[in-house]
Amino acid sequence: MMTKISKKEALKRARKLSQEIDAHRRAYHVHDQPTISDEAYDSLVRELEELERIFPELQSETSPTLRVGGTPLKAFQKVKHVMRQWSFDDVFDFAELRAWDERIGRMLEKEGIHEKREYVCELKIDGLKAVLTYEEGVFKQGATRGDGEVGEDVTENLRTIGSIPLTLARPADVIVVGEVWLSKDELERINEERKKNNEALFANPRNAAAGSIRQLDSQVIARRKLDSFVYDIDQLTDNSQQFPETQIEELEFLKKIGFNVNKEYRLCKTVEAIEEYYEEWNKKRHTVSYALDGIVIKLNEKKLQDLLGYRGKSPRFGVAYKFPAEQATTVVEDVQVQIGRTGALTPVAHLRPVRVAGSVVSRATLHNFDEIKRLDVRTGDTVIIQKAGDIIPEIVSVVKNLRTGKEKNIIVPEICPICGSHVSQQITNNNKQQEKSVAIYCTNPRCFAVEREKIIHSVSKKGLNIVGLGEKIVEVLIQEGLIKNSADIFTLTQGDLSPLERFAEKSADKLVVSINSAKKVPFDKFLFALGIRFVGEETANLIAETATRQFPISNFQFLNKSQFKNFQIRNLADIIEWFPKATKGDWLSAKGIGEKSAESLVKWFSDTKNQELLQSFQSEGVTILMPEKKDQKNQSFSGMTFVLTGELSSFTRDELKAIIKGKGGSVSSAVSQKTDYVVAGENPGSKYVNAKKLGVEILDEEGMKRLLGI
Repeated sequence: MMTKISKKEALKRARKLSQEIDAHRRAYHVHDQPTISDEAYDSLVRELEELERIFPELQSETSPTLRVGGTPLKAFQKVKHVMRQWSFDDVFDFAELRAWDERIGRMLEKEGIHEKREYVCELKIDGLKAVLTYEEGVFKQGATRGDGEVGEDVTENLRTIGSIPLTLARPADVIVVGEVWLSKDELERINEERKKNNEALFANPRNAAAGSIRQLDSQVIARRKLDSFVYDIDQLTDNSQQFPETQIEELEFLKKIGFNVNKEYRLCKTVEAIEEYYEEWNKKRHTVSYALDGIVIKLNEKKLQDLLGYRGKSPRFGVAYKFPAEQATTVVEDVQVQIGRTGALTPVAHLRPVRVAGSVVSRATLHNFDEIKRLDVRTGDTVIIQKAGDIIPEIVSVVKNLRTGKEKNIIVPEICPICGSHVSQQITNNNKQQEKSVAIYCTNPRCFAVEREKIIHSVSKKGLNIVGLGEKIVEVLIQEGLIKNSADIFTLTQGDLSPLERFAEKSADKLVVSINSAKKVPFDKFLFALGIRFVGEETANLIAETATRQFPISNFQFLNKSQFKNFQIRNLADIIEWFPKATKGDWLSAKGIGEKSAESLVKWFSDTKNQELLQSFQSEGVTILMPEKKDQKNQSFSGMTFVLTGELSSFTRDELKAIIKGKGGSVSSAVSQKTDYVVAGENPGSKYVNAKKLGVEILDEEGMKRLLGI
């Protein structure tokens, strides 16, 4: 999303972008050594395209936006394509798809065609495009796309791919186009091998496929299990076969004569049907062995394709509907500091708005000031940001070649920007050694920002779930002196609220009803609402389950062994009486509770201010609802603890948690030696690494399904 920019500034930016894009293009297409992700590269190109759209005179004959691919390697002979190799324009959401469909309709109406259109949807394989030439049914030549007009002769290398037929089922002269790809499992195997040999790892399956095909030694390629899908015919001479009249017939014909055609194509008669196909595969994209980055949509009738033809570098009759990119480039316009409920100061980058992972983002976390130093990020920098699903966007790296000299360093604050108190790093004990925290904290325990964030956390959906009590209202209530902590919320009346600026009588009544409803709160949600450090949703749930079964407290000197074993927490009064007496060892005895959580629980419940807070909750009539006893039938996961990491495609996180808990298991947020299984999806994080170190069994989604018996 381009902010207002002068022509002079646009010219400078366009020149720098062109140089940067060209450098990355050469690194990828010529040297097989990509320096940024495909998504970040595409994002730079889109920014340049937008500048050229606003200022058409900026576009030159050498603009990267006019290119289809890269220059052939000198090690291979050049091949001039019989048919130019095009690339599809992209759309990124349903509104853009609908606009493209309407544009197709208008163009066809001008040609006197008014009947309903049919489209064919195919999966967009993220591999390397290959052009295959057959004479009298015999494979004669294979070439890369190159710059669209001239490619590289990689015939001998393509011969090593088992799915590319050396002879066809009929003696046709035909030129076909397809995608060469490498499976995710094979990529992992190759990278393990390269790691042992101290070689650079392939970034993704597409990079690995390209690197393999461009090997000069075809024996190396033969050892790599490359595969292919063929999807288009450029030229066909066959006395017994007319050129297929539809895209569906073309795919069927390709299968018939011996090519490997991806079977997941679908005929769609409306844009709504296309959207359904897109959403289906966006969810399923990680379940197949090949990498996908979207779908391709083409008019089904070949005569309509021919009628619409091509423009510039792309066909008018088709479009690529890209899956949400998880990386993009944008500009850091400012960096501001937020204060969390623990008092930690978190720098947040305010960005030029950009679409990434399916939504427009304008902020990204910088985590802490050490991270700013590591990245060397400055205000005014062009940066690569990353976002996956619901994860908060973060800055991955800085595109330093685009710096102008006007960028400004980010200064580490010495005082809290909210209350003006001194800030410092915290000292923690780690294996009996004192360490300074990475984050810096406000030293004022009653800082307005800290109290505000604590209350906002407390009333959230995962906590007390007080509907209608948003951030702005919390801020007003604190400023007016009506509340100092989350327990004070339960003292509020309609008379307290209605005089306030944001409230009418009706809205005040609604909020009071919501507050009263929240007085009965599930045990785990109450624990989460307390905002104890290292006690998130999953840990709170584990504590609730343990406390209702049996809760060992070593300081219960008067309890005999039988009473000790069967002791249970039944209500808020029990929490107030017994939790402050629990030791670190008591907390660790609960399966799934780790060292940090245990230490934090001891510290929180031993604090007299927090004990007073619990008393206030009780005085205002808050009662906790204990978990219901589980059905003892089908408790196959009883006593087991699971940890989830990475992006899951077969289940949502909440679905899998519910299934595990329904079978008597527990889900923890941290890996420990007590963890039974770690379920790892795509792009797993540090939990996966910790599981490997501790020797905890790791299941992929298929393994989890087998464990579930589905």
